[in-house]
Amino acid sequence: MLGILAAMSLEEKVGQLFTLTNRGTELSERTRRLVVERKVGGIFLDMDSLVDPEQVRTLTDELQQAAIGAGRGIPLFISADYVAGAGCKLQGGAVHFPKNKALGVSGDVNLAYESGRITAEESLAMGVNFNYSPVVDININPDNPVIGTHSFGEDPELVAELACSVISGYQDHGLIATAKHFPGHGDTNVDSHLALPVLSFQSERLENFELAPFRKAISAGVEAVMVGHIAVPAWDSSLRPASLSKEITTGWLRNKLGFPGLIVTDGLSMKGVTARYSLPDACILALEAGADILLATGKTPEEEDAMVEAVIKAVKTGRISIERIEESVTRILEAKQKYGLNREKMETKLLTDRGRYEANPHHEEVSLKLAKKAVTPIHGMKPIFTVDRDHTKEWCLLWDRQTELFRNQLCMDAGFAKEKRLESYKEVVEAMNSCGSAPLLISLTYNKLMNPEVLSEVNRMARERKNVILVHFGSNYDLRHLPDVPALLMYDRAPSLQQAAVDYLMGKELGI
Repeated sequence: MLGILAAMSLEEKVGQLFTLTNRGTELSERTRRLVVERKVGGIFLDMDSLVDPEQVRTLTDELQQAAIGAGRGIPLFISADYVAGAGCKLQGGAVHFPKNKALGVSGDVNLAYESGRITAEESLAMGVNFNYSPVVDININPDNPVIGTHSFGEDPELVAELACSVISGYQDHGLIATAKHFPGHGDTNVDSHLALPVLSFQSERLENFELAPFRKAISAGVEAVMVGHIAVPAWDSSLRPASLSKEITTGWLRNKLGFPGLIVTDGLSMKGVTARYSLPDACILALEAGADILLATGKTPEEEDAMVEAVIKAVKTGRISIERIEESVTRILEAKQKYGLNREKMETKLLTDRGRYEANPHHEEVSLKLAKKAVTPIHGMKPIFTVDRDHTKEWCLLWDRQTELFRNQLCMDAGFAKEKRLESYKEVVEAMNSCGSAPLLISLTYNKLMNPEVLSEVNRMARERKNVILVHFGSNYDLRHLPDVPALLMYDRAPSLQQAAVDYLMGKELGI
Protein backbone atom coordinates (compact mmCIF):
# COMPACT_ATOMS: atom_id res chain seq x y z
CA MET A 1 0.00 0.00 0.00
CA LEU A 2 2.91 2.37 0.65
CA GLY A 3 3.61 2.44 -3.09
CA ILE A 4 0.38 4.41 -3.39
CA LEU A 5 1.84 7.40 -1.54
CA ALA A 6 3.89 8.76 -4.44
CA ALA A 7 0.86 8.72 -6.72
CA MET A 8 -1.51 10.40 -4.28
CA SER A 9 -2.59 13.99 -4.80
CA LEU A 10 -2.26 16.56 -2.05
CA GLU A 11 -6.01 16.40 -1.50
CA GLU A 12 -5.87 12.61 -1.08
CA LYS A 13 -2.99 12.83 1.37
CA VAL A 14 -4.74 15.47 3.46
CA GLY A 15 -7.95 13.45 3.41
CA GLN A 16 -6.19 10.51 5.04
CA LEU A 17 -5.40 12.66 8.08
CA PHE A 18 -9.04 13.23 8.97
CA THR A 19 -11.40 11.05 10.97
CA LEU A 20 -14.79 12.72 10.83
CA THR A 21 -18.04 11.72 12.50
CA ASN A 22 -20.84 9.76 10.88
CA ARG A 23 -24.40 10.73 11.71
CA GLY A 24 -27.32 8.36 11.85
CA THR A 25 -27.66 4.61 11.57
CA GLU A 26 -27.28 4.47 7.79
CA LEU A 27 -24.74 5.73 5.30
CA SER A 28 -25.93 9.24 4.50
CA GLU A 29 -25.07 11.17 1.37
CA ARG A 30 -23.17 13.59 3.56
CA THR A 31 -20.88 10.86 4.89
CA ARG A 32 -20.60 9.22 1.48
CA ARG A 33 -19.33 12.52 0.13
CA LEU A 34 -16.68 12.73 2.85
CA VAL A 35 -15.48 9.25 1.91
CA VAL A 36 -15.76 9.44 -1.88
CA GLU A 37 -14.92 13.07 -2.59
CA ARG A 38 -12.86 14.17 0.39
CA LYS A 39 -11.13 10.76 0.66
CA VAL A 40 -11.10 10.94 4.45
CA GLY A 41 -9.00 8.29 6.13
CA GLY A 42 -11.40 7.46 8.92
CA ILE A 43 -14.98 7.62 10.14
CA PHE A 44 -15.94 7.79 13.80
CA LEU A 45 -19.19 6.15 14.91
CA ASP A 46 -20.81 8.10 17.71
CA MET A 47 -23.79 6.98 19.78
CA ASP A 48 -26.40 7.88 17.19
CA SER A 49 -24.73 5.52 14.69
CA LEU A 50 -24.80 2.50 17.01
CA VAL A 51 -27.91 0.37 17.58
CA ASP A 52 -27.00 -3.31 17.36
CA PRO A 53 -24.25 -5.40 15.75
CA GLU A 54 -26.17 -6.17 12.58
CA GLN A 55 -26.98 -2.51 11.94
CA VAL A 56 -23.41 -1.46 12.64
CA ARG A 57 -22.04 -4.15 10.33
CA THR A 58 -24.31 -3.03 7.50
CA LEU A 59 -23.19 0.57 7.98
CA THR A 60 -19.48 -0.27 8.11
CA ASP A 61 -19.74 -2.52 5.05
CA GLU A 62 -21.28 0.33 3.10
CA LEU A 63 -18.63 2.74 4.35
CA GLN A 64 -15.82 0.44 3.26
CA GLN A 65 -17.44 -0.26 -0.10
CA ALA A 66 -17.61 3.49 -0.71
CA ALA A 67 -13.95 3.89 0.27
CA ILE A 68 -12.50 1.08 -1.83
CA GLY A 69 -14.62 2.06 -4.80
CA ALA A 70 -13.23 5.59 -4.90
CA GLY A 71 -9.85 6.92 -5.94
CA ARG A 72 -6.96 4.84 -4.62
CA GLY A 73 -9.32 2.40 -2.94
CA ILE A 74 -7.84 2.82 0.54
CA PRO A 75 -10.06 1.30 3.27
CA LEU A 76 -11.13 3.34 6.26
CA PHE A 77 -10.19 3.37 9.87
CA ILE A 78 -13.64 2.92 11.42
CA SER A 79 -13.45 3.92 15.04
CA ALA A 80 -15.64 3.97 18.13
CA ASP A 81 -15.37 4.64 21.86
CA TYR A 82 -15.83 1.04 22.97
CA VAL A 83 -14.26 1.80 26.35
CA ALA A 84 -16.25 -0.89 28.18
CA GLY A 85 -16.73 -3.51 25.50
CA ALA A 86 -18.37 -3.38 22.10
CA GLY A 87 -21.77 -3.40 23.79
CA CYS A 88 -21.27 -0.32 25.95
CA LYS A 89 -22.64 2.05 23.30
CA LEU A 90 -25.13 -0.34 21.67
CA GLN A 91 -28.70 -1.09 22.64
CA GLY A 92 -27.91 -4.80 22.75
CA GLY A 93 -26.27 -7.74 21.04
CA ALA A 94 -22.69 -7.38 22.28
CA VAL A 95 -20.98 -7.49 25.66
CA HIS A 96 -21.07 -4.41 27.87
CA PHE A 97 -18.19 -4.99 30.27
CA PRO A 98 -17.84 -3.28 33.65
CA LYS A 99 -15.94 -0.01 33.39
CA ASN A 100 -12.23 0.16 34.09
CA LYS A 101 -12.63 1.03 37.77
CA ALA A 102 -14.43 -2.26 38.39
CA LEU A 103 -11.71 -4.05 36.45
CA GLY A 104 -9.13 -2.27 38.58
CA VAL A 105 -10.86 -3.45 41.76
CA SER A 106 -10.82 -7.01 40.43
CA GLY A 107 -7.08 -6.67 39.80
CA ASP A 108 -7.28 -9.60 37.39
CA VAL A 109 -4.89 -9.21 34.43
CA ASN A 110 -6.21 -12.35 32.77
CA LEU A 111 -9.77 -11.07 32.79
CA ALA A 112 -8.48 -7.72 31.55
CA TYR A 113 -6.89 -9.48 28.59
CA GLU A 114 -10.04 -11.50 27.98
CA SER A 115 -12.18 -8.36 28.00
CA GLY A 116 -9.85 -6.92 25.36
CA ARG A 117 -9.97 -10.09 23.28
CA ILE A 118 -13.75 -10.28 23.34
CA THR A 119 -14.10 -6.58 22.55
CA ALA A 120 -11.77 -7.05 19.58
CA GLU A 121 -13.66 -10.04 18.23
CA GLU A 122 -17.05 -8.38 18.57
CA SER A 123 -15.85 -5.01 17.23
CA LEU A 124 -14.26 -6.53 14.15
CA ALA A 125 -17.35 -8.63 13.51
CA MET A 126 -19.20 -5.30 13.26
CA GLY A 127 -16.53 -3.75 11.04
CA VAL A 128 -15.06 -1.45 13.73
CA ASN A 129 -11.28 -1.71 13.49
CA PHE A 130 -9.99 1.16 15.67
CA ASN A 131 -10.95 1.52 19.33
CA TYR A 132 -10.38 4.74 21.27
CA SER A 133 -9.59 2.75 24.39
CA PRO A 134 -8.24 2.13 26.98
CA VAL A 135 -8.25 5.15 29.28
CA VAL A 136 -4.88 5.09 31.06
CA ASP A 137 -5.39 8.23 33.14
CA ILE A 138 -4.66 7.81 36.85
CA ASN A 139 -7.72 9.19 38.63
CA ILE A 140 -6.49 10.49 41.99
CA ASN A 141 -8.72 13.58 42.09
CA PRO A 142 -12.05 12.75 43.80
CA ASP A 143 -13.61 15.80 42.14
CA ASN A 144 -12.67 14.81 38.59
CA PRO A 145 -15.92 15.34 36.67
CA VAL A 146 -15.20 13.23 33.60
CA ILE A 147 -12.62 10.44 34.09
CA GLY A 148 -13.79 8.84 37.36
CA THR A 149 -14.75 5.21 36.82
CA HIS A 150 -13.26 5.24 33.30
CA SER A 151 -9.89 4.99 35.07
CA PHE A 152 -8.51 1.70 36.36
CA GLY A 153 -7.73 3.47 39.61
CA GLU A 154 -5.30 5.55 41.64
CA ASP A 155 -2.20 3.33 41.52
CA PRO A 156 0.07 4.00 38.51
CA GLU A 157 1.41 0.44 38.47
CA LEU A 158 -2.06 -1.11 38.56
CA VAL A 159 -3.31 1.24 35.86
CA ALA A 160 -0.33 0.43 33.63
CA GLU A 161 -0.55 -3.33 34.18
CA LEU A 162 -4.26 -3.62 33.45
CA ALA A 163 -4.11 -1.18 30.53
CA CYS A 164 -1.34 -3.19 28.90
CA SER A 165 -3.36 -6.40 29.34
CA VAL A 166 -6.37 -4.80 27.66
CA ILE A 167 -4.19 -3.38 24.87
CA SER A 168 -2.70 -6.82 24.21
CA GLY A 169 -6.17 -8.35 24.20
CA TYR A 170 -7.28 -5.84 21.55
CA GLN A 171 -4.24 -5.89 19.32
CA ASP A 172 -3.43 -9.62 19.50
CA HIS A 173 -6.85 -10.11 17.92
CA GLY A 174 -6.70 -7.40 15.28
CA LEU A 175 -8.23 -4.29 16.88
CA ILE A 176 -6.16 -1.10 17.06
CA ALA A 177 -5.89 0.18 20.63
CA THR A 178 -5.54 3.79 21.77
CA ALA A 179 -4.03 4.85 25.09
CA LYS A 180 -5.68 8.08 26.25
CA HIS A 181 -5.68 10.97 27.28
CA PHE A 182 -2.03 12.02 27.03
CA PRO A 183 -0.38 13.39 29.11
CA GLY A 184 -2.99 12.49 31.76
CA HIS A 185 -6.50 13.70 32.60
CA GLY A 186 -6.82 12.02 35.98
CA ASP A 187 -5.75 14.73 38.41
CA THR A 188 -7.99 17.47 37.02
CA ASN A 189 -11.29 18.97 38.16
CA VAL A 190 -12.38 20.32 34.75
CA ASP A 191 -14.11 18.40 31.94
CA SER A 192 -12.27 19.08 28.66
CA HIS A 193 -15.58 18.70 26.83
CA LEU A 194 -16.58 21.97 28.51
CA ALA A 195 -13.36 23.89 29.22
CA LEU A 196 -9.56 23.52 29.30
CA PRO A 197 -8.12 21.61 32.27
CA VAL A 198 -4.66 22.58 33.51
CA LEU A 199 -2.09 20.14 34.89
CA SER A 200 -0.21 22.61 37.05
CA PHE A 201 2.47 20.23 38.31
CA GLN A 202 6.23 20.31 38.01
CA SER A 203 7.87 18.26 35.29
CA GLU A 204 9.30 15.68 37.71
CA ARG A 205 5.84 14.85 39.06
CA LEU A 206 4.41 14.57 35.53
CA GLU A 207 7.21 12.30 34.33
CA ASN A 208 7.04 9.98 37.32
CA PHE A 209 3.29 9.85 37.75
CA GLU A 210 1.07 10.94 34.84
CA LEU A 211 3.37 9.54 32.15
CA ALA A 212 3.99 6.17 33.82
CA PRO A 213 1.06 4.27 32.20
CA PHE A 214 1.75 5.85 28.80
CA ARG A 215 5.38 4.80 29.00
CA LYS A 216 4.33 1.20 29.78
CA ALA A 217 1.70 1.21 27.03
CA ILE A 218 4.26 2.38 24.49
CA SER A 219 6.64 -0.38 25.60
CA ALA A 220 3.79 -2.86 25.17
CA GLY A 221 3.36 -1.75 21.55
CA VAL A 222 0.16 0.28 21.66
CA GLU A 223 -0.59 1.42 18.11
CA ALA A 224 -2.14 4.79 18.94
CA VAL A 225 -2.06 7.44 21.64
CA MET A 226 -4.79 10.06 21.96
CA VAL A 227 -3.57 13.49 23.05
CA GLY A 228 -5.99 15.36 25.26
CA HIS A 229 -7.02 18.98 25.47
CA ILE A 230 -5.06 19.63 28.64
CA ALA A 231 -2.71 22.55 29.29
CA VAL A 232 0.64 21.75 30.91
CA PRO A 233 2.44 24.98 31.86
CA ALA A 234 5.58 23.14 32.96
CA TRP A 235 6.05 21.98 29.37
CA ASP A 236 4.35 24.71 27.37
CA SER A 237 3.98 28.12 29.00
CA SER A 238 1.61 29.29 26.25
CA LEU A 239 -1.10 27.12 27.86
CA ARG A 240 -2.04 25.63 24.52
CA PRO A 241 -3.87 22.32 24.86
CA ALA A 242 -1.46 19.39 24.62
CA SER A 243 -3.26 18.36 21.44
CA LEU A 244 -2.13 21.60 19.77
CA SER A 245 1.28 21.90 21.42
CA LYS A 246 4.42 20.85 19.56
CA GLU A 247 6.37 20.96 22.81
CA ILE A 248 4.07 18.28 24.27
CA THR A 249 2.93 16.22 21.29
CA THR A 250 6.26 16.02 19.46
CA GLY A 251 8.66 17.08 22.21
CA TRP A 252 7.39 14.71 24.87
CA LEU A 253 5.27 11.99 23.27
CA ARG A 254 7.15 11.50 20.01
CA ASN A 255 10.71 12.33 21.06
CA LYS A 256 11.22 11.86 24.81
CA LEU A 257 8.91 8.87 25.18
CA GLY A 258 9.92 7.55 21.74
CA PHE A 259 6.39 6.75 20.58
CA PRO A 260 6.54 5.55 16.95
CA GLY A 261 2.84 5.00 16.30
CA LEU A 262 -0.27 6.99 15.47
CA ILE A 263 -0.93 10.18 17.40
CA VAL A 264 -4.67 10.95 17.47
CA THR A 265 -6.19 14.16 18.74
CA ASP A 266 -9.07 14.02 21.13
CA GLY A 267 -12.21 15.42 19.51
CA LEU A 268 -11.26 18.84 18.18
CA SER A 269 -14.86 19.97 18.50
CA MET A 270 -14.64 19.92 22.30
CA LYS A 271 -14.77 23.20 24.22
CA GLY A 272 -11.25 22.62 25.52
CA VAL A 273 -10.23 23.64 21.97
CA THR A 274 -13.10 25.61 20.45
CA ALA A 275 -13.30 28.09 23.32
CA ARG A 276 -10.03 29.51 22.01
CA TYR A 277 -9.56 28.28 18.42
CA SER A 278 -11.65 27.78 15.30
CA LEU A 279 -11.83 24.23 13.99
CA PRO A 280 -9.77 25.03 10.85
CA ASP A 281 -7.08 26.69 12.97
CA ALA A 282 -7.11 23.79 15.43
CA CYS A 283 -6.53 21.30 12.60
CA ILE A 284 -3.50 23.24 11.39
CA LEU A 285 -2.09 23.63 14.90
CA ALA A 286 -2.58 19.95 15.67
CA LEU A 287 -0.64 18.93 12.57
CA GLU A 288 2.10 21.42 13.38
CA ALA A 289 2.18 19.92 16.87
CA GLY A 290 2.75 16.45 15.43
CA ALA A 291 -0.67 14.77 15.26
CA ASP A 292 -1.28 12.11 12.60
CA ILE A 293 -5.06 11.82 12.85
CA LEU A 294 -7.42 14.75 13.30
CA LEU A 295 -10.59 13.61 15.04
CA ALA A 296 -13.40 16.14 14.63
CA THR A 297 -17.13 16.57 14.35
CA GLY A 298 -18.36 19.22 11.96
CA LYS A 299 -21.77 20.72 12.62
CA THR A 300 -22.38 21.22 8.91
CA PRO A 301 -20.87 20.01 5.61
CA GLU A 302 -19.46 23.50 5.18
CA GLU A 303 -17.63 23.24 8.51
CA GLU A 304 -16.19 19.86 7.51
CA ASP A 305 -15.03 21.29 4.18
CA ALA A 306 -13.48 24.28 5.92
CA MET A 307 -11.30 22.04 8.09
CA VAL A 308 -9.99 20.04 5.15
CA GLU A 309 -9.50 23.09 2.95
CA ALA A 310 -7.60 24.89 5.70
CA VAL A 311 -5.01 22.13 5.82
CA ILE A 312 -4.71 22.00 2.02
CA LYS A 313 -4.19 25.75 1.95
CA ALA A 314 -1.61 25.58 4.74
CA VAL A 315 0.44 23.18 2.61
CA LYS A 316 0.05 25.19 -0.58
CA THR A 317 1.17 28.40 1.16
CA GLY A 318 4.13 26.71 2.80
CA ARG A 319 2.94 26.93 6.38
CA ILE A 320 2.97 23.11 6.63
CA SER A 321 5.48 21.20 4.54
CA ILE A 322 4.42 18.35 2.30
CA GLU A 323 7.02 16.25 4.11
CA ARG A 324 5.15 16.78 7.37
CA ILE A 325 1.91 15.59 5.73
CA GLU A 326 3.58 12.57 4.15
CA GLU A 327 5.14 11.59 7.46
CA SER A 328 1.69 11.14 8.97
CA VAL A 329 0.16 9.59 5.86
CA THR A 330 2.96 7.02 5.85
CA ARG A 331 2.18 6.03 9.44
CA ILE A 332 -1.51 5.76 8.58
CA LEU A 333 -0.91 3.60 5.52
CA GLU A 334 1.54 1.37 7.39
CA ALA A 335 -1.00 0.79 10.16
CA LYS A 336 -3.74 0.03 7.64
CA GLN A 337 -1.49 -2.47 5.89
CA LYS A 338 -0.53 -4.10 9.20
CA TYR A 339 -4.18 -4.56 10.19
CA GLY A 340 -5.36 -5.86 6.83
CA LEU A 341 -6.99 -2.65 5.69
CA ASN A 342 -5.96 -2.86 2.06
CA ARG A 343 -8.17 -3.06 -0.97
CA GLU A 344 -7.59 -6.74 -1.76
CA LYS A 345 -8.27 -8.04 1.74
CA MET A 346 -11.24 -5.72 2.22
CA GLU A 347 -12.86 -6.80 -1.04
CA THR A 348 -12.46 -10.45 -0.03
CA LYS A 349 -13.84 -9.79 3.44
CA LEU A 350 -16.85 -7.91 2.13
CA LEU A 351 -17.55 -10.68 -0.36
CA THR A 352 -17.18 -13.68 1.97
CA ASP A 353 -18.11 -12.37 5.41
CA ARG A 354 -20.82 -9.86 4.75
CA GLY A 355 -23.26 -9.32 7.57
CA ARG A 356 -22.16 -12.26 9.73
CA TYR A 357 -22.40 -11.70 13.46
CA GLU A 358 -23.06 -14.34 16.07
CA ALA A 359 -23.27 -13.60 19.78
CA ASN A 360 -21.16 -15.88 21.97
CA PRO A 361 -22.72 -16.77 25.36
CA HIS A 362 -19.24 -17.41 26.80
CA HIS A 363 -18.45 -13.74 26.36
CA GLU A 364 -21.14 -12.77 28.87
CA GLU A 365 -19.73 -15.32 31.32
CA VAL A 366 -16.38 -13.52 31.26
CA SER A 367 -18.10 -10.22 31.97
CA LEU A 368 -19.98 -11.73 34.94
CA LYS A 369 -16.76 -13.23 36.34
CA LEU A 370 -15.19 -9.81 36.22
CA ALA A 371 -18.26 -8.20 37.80
CA LYS A 372 -18.35 -10.63 40.71
CA LYS A 373 -14.68 -9.94 41.49
CA ALA A 374 -15.48 -6.21 41.63
CA VAL A 375 -18.36 -6.39 44.15
CA THR A 376 -17.35 -4.25 47.16
CA PRO A 377 -19.42 -4.30 50.37
CA ILE A 378 -18.65 -1.38 52.69
CA HIS A 379 -19.86 0.09 55.99
CA GLY A 380 -20.83 -3.33 57.33
CA MET A 381 -22.83 -4.41 54.28
CA LYS A 382 -23.76 -8.11 54.19
CA PRO A 383 -26.08 -10.28 52.08
CA ILE A 384 -29.51 -9.35 53.40
CA PHE A 385 -31.96 -11.62 51.61
CA THR A 386 -32.35 -15.30 50.96
CA VAL A 387 -34.27 -17.09 48.26
CA ASP A 388 -37.19 -17.12 50.74
CA ARG A 389 -39.49 -14.41 49.36
CA ASP A 390 -41.15 -13.89 52.73
CA HIS A 391 -37.94 -12.39 54.06
CA THR A 392 -38.32 -9.28 51.91
CA LYS A 393 -42.04 -8.53 52.22
CA GLU A 394 -41.44 -5.79 54.77
CA TRP A 395 -38.95 -3.93 52.58
CA CYS A 396 -39.45 -0.93 50.30
CA LEU A 397 -37.41 -0.94 47.08
CA LEU A 398 -36.41 2.37 45.46
CA TRP A 399 -34.70 1.96 42.14
CA ASP A 400 -33.28 4.27 39.51
CA ARG A 401 -34.80 3.60 36.08
CA GLN A 402 -31.35 2.76 34.68
CA THR A 403 -31.03 -0.12 37.15
CA GLU A 404 -34.16 -1.84 35.89
CA LEU A 405 -32.24 -5.03 35.16
CA PHE A 406 -31.18 -5.17 38.82
CA ARG A 407 -34.77 -4.62 39.92
CA ASN A 408 -36.19 -7.26 37.58
CA GLN A 409 -33.64 -9.90 38.53
CA LEU A 410 -34.03 -9.19 42.23
CA CYS A 411 -37.81 -9.39 42.07
CA MET A 412 -37.61 -12.85 40.53
CA ASP A 413 -36.27 -14.03 43.90
CA ALA A 414 -37.68 -11.47 46.31
CA GLY A 415 -41.00 -9.73 46.88
CA PHE A 416 -41.27 -6.23 48.30
CA ALA A 417 -44.01 -4.51 50.29
CA LYS A 418 -43.59 -1.43 48.12
CA GLU A 419 -41.41 -0.24 45.31
CA LYS A 420 -40.94 2.98 43.40
CA ARG A 421 -39.06 3.77 40.20
CA LEU A 422 -37.02 6.97 40.23
CA GLU A 423 -36.36 8.90 37.04
CA SER A 424 -32.99 9.93 38.50
CA TYR A 425 -31.08 9.66 41.75
CA LYS A 426 -32.11 13.25 42.57
CA GLU A 427 -35.61 12.01 43.46
CA VAL A 428 -34.37 9.67 46.18
CA VAL A 429 -34.93 11.93 49.21
CA GLU A 430 -38.59 12.52 48.37
CA ALA A 431 -39.05 8.82 47.68
CA MET A 432 -37.50 7.89 51.03
CA ASN A 433 -40.01 10.13 52.78
CA SER A 434 -42.87 8.31 51.05
CA CYS A 435 -41.91 4.90 52.46
CA GLY A 436 -42.81 5.48 56.09
CA SER A 437 -40.76 3.46 58.57
CA ALA A 438 -40.24 0.42 56.31
CA PRO A 439 -36.66 -0.75 55.78
CA LEU A 440 -35.29 0.62 52.52
CA LEU A 441 -33.24 -0.95 49.77
CA ILE A 442 -32.08 1.81 47.41
CA SER A 443 -30.51 1.23 44.00
CA LEU A 444 -28.89 4.30 42.40
CA THR A 445 -26.71 5.04 39.39
CA TYR A 446 -25.12 7.99 37.64
CA ASN A 447 -22.21 8.08 35.21
CA LYS A 448 -20.57 11.07 36.89
CA LEU A 449 -20.27 12.32 40.45
CA MET A 450 -23.59 12.70 42.23
CA ASN A 451 -24.69 15.91 43.92
CA PRO A 452 -23.14 15.82 47.42
CA GLU A 453 -26.07 17.71 48.93
CA VAL A 454 -28.48 14.98 47.85
CA LEU A 455 -26.20 12.27 49.19
CA SER A 456 -25.63 14.06 52.49
CA GLU A 457 -29.38 14.27 53.02
CA VAL A 458 -29.73 10.56 52.25
CA ASN A 459 -27.01 9.90 54.83
CA ARG A 460 -28.77 12.03 57.45
CA MET A 461 -32.06 10.22 56.93
CA ALA A 462 -30.35 6.83 56.94
CA ARG A 463 -28.57 7.64 60.20
CA GLU A 464 -31.91 8.47 61.82
CA ARG A 465 -33.79 5.48 60.39
CA LYS A 466 -31.05 2.85 60.83
CA ASN A 467 -32.77 0.62 58.26
CA VAL A 468 -31.42 1.85 54.91
CA ILE A 469 -29.03 0.00 52.60
CA LEU A 470 -27.72 1.17 49.26
CA VAL A 471 -26.62 -0.60 46.10
CA HIS A 472 -24.52 2.01 44.34
CA PHE A 473 -23.89 1.60 40.62
CA GLY A 474 -21.66 4.66 40.51
CA SER A 475 -18.41 6.26 41.60
CA ASN A 476 -16.68 5.14 44.77
CA TYR A 477 -16.08 8.83 45.50
CA ASP A 478 -19.82 9.35 46.04
CA LEU A 479 -19.58 7.21 49.16
CA ARG A 480 -17.58 9.98 50.86
CA HIS A 481 -20.95 11.59 51.53
CA LEU A 482 -22.64 8.42 52.84
CA PRO A 483 -20.49 7.28 55.78
CA ASP A 484 -23.46 5.93 57.76
CA VAL A 485 -25.07 3.83 55.03
CA PRO A 486 -24.25 0.14 54.56
CA ALA A 487 -23.58 -0.06 50.83
CA LEU A 488 -22.72 -2.40 48.02
CA LEU A 489 -20.37 -0.53 45.70
CA MET A 490 -20.64 -1.66 42.06
CA TYR A 491 -18.90 1.25 40.23
CA ASP A 492 -21.18 1.38 37.18
CA ARG A 493 -24.38 -0.07 35.76
CA ALA A 494 -23.08 -2.64 33.28
CA PRO A 495 -25.58 -5.54 33.05
CA SER A 496 -23.12 -8.01 34.57
CA LEU A 497 -22.63 -5.71 37.57
CA GLN A 498 -26.39 -5.52 38.09
CA GLN A 499 -26.59 -9.32 38.03
CA ALA A 500 -23.62 -9.65 40.39
CA ALA A 501 -25.29 -7.28 42.86
CA VAL A 502 -28.44 -9.41 42.92
CA ASP A 503 -26.42 -12.57 43.50
CA TYR A 504 -24.61 -10.92 46.40
CA LEU A 505 -27.79 -9.63 48.08
CA MET A 506 -29.44 -13.04 47.81
CA GLY A 507 -26.38 -14.75 49.28
CA LYS A 508 -26.02 -16.94 46.21
CA GLU A 509 -22.24 -16.61 46.09
CA LEU A 510 -22.04 -17.68 49.73
CA GLY A 511 -24.41 -20.59 49.34
CA ILE A 512 -27.00 -19.04 51.67
